[in-house]
Amino acid sequence: MPALERIGLAVPVMPDGAFYAWADCSRFSPSSWDFCFAMMERAHVALTPGRDFGPAAAERYLRLSFASSMERLEAAIDRLGRELA
Repeated sequence: MPALERIGLAVPVMPDGAFYAWADCSRFSPSSWDFCFAMMERAHVALTPGRDFGPAAAERYLRLSFASSMERLEAAIDRLGRELA
């Protein structure tokens, strides 16, 4: 979670037993849908737009799974960070 915060993706609630984070991408885009597609194309990181999880602030948030190896997670954060800098 600190790595997401460091690159500008605020996590309002720390996961408690889950393997995903709910992150705010509104600093970078008014649409989590557009943001997720852009990051898939540019950073090669798959994120899920908030609208897939209900209507509450769906445009503002995205979901990111961290059910992977630390090596892959670090690489993904590095690629996202370069795109968001």
